Formats: sequence, C-alpha cells, structure tokens
Amino acid sequence: MKVSYTEEAIADIVEAPAYLNDRSPTAASNLDAEISQCVERLADHEFEGPISRLRSGAIVRSWPVPPFRIYYQRTADELLIVRVYHQTRRPITR
Repeated sequence: MKVSYTEEAIADIVEAPAYLNDRSPTAASNLDAEISQCVERLADHEFEGPISRLRSGAIVRSWPVPPFRIYYQRTADELLIVRVYHQTRRPITR
C-alpha cells in the first residue's frame, strides 16, 4: 500500500522529534520510531482507528501514539497521513 503525507503531517513529524531532541535525544528517537512503526502497521491493515470529523469537515480515522494521535484516511491503495497531532493541543476534531 502506498503511504502519502500531507504537508501538515510532514511538518508535524519533523517538529515533534526536533522539539524533544533538545530535551532528550533518546526520547526523540523513540518517538520517531514509534510513529514510523504505527504508520507501517496502519498501512498493513493491522488495525483501524475510530472515525472522527475534523473541524475542516474532512472524515478521518485516528490512532494514538502517545502523546500524539495519527489522523489518516485510507483508500483501496493508499494510506494518507493527514496529521500527527499532539493530544494536549486544541482538538482538531469536532
């Protein structure tokens, strides 16, 4: 299955470990690995998260990778990662 990322998701994935790296390089590396592993498992259809509606109106599914939540959309041949959003921030869902 093809995995694609929105520009926002790419920024999220770059910023989260960079922020953590200043405090704990090990934690940053672990977070990066956990997010990557979760995306791979989503692409392999190992699990499916609950459906949510973003404030924009888009319908997505999500899966937690504490303290983040991966928001994604799936088609027959593509997994689109919409956001990798820190769960303590203002919700992006309705």
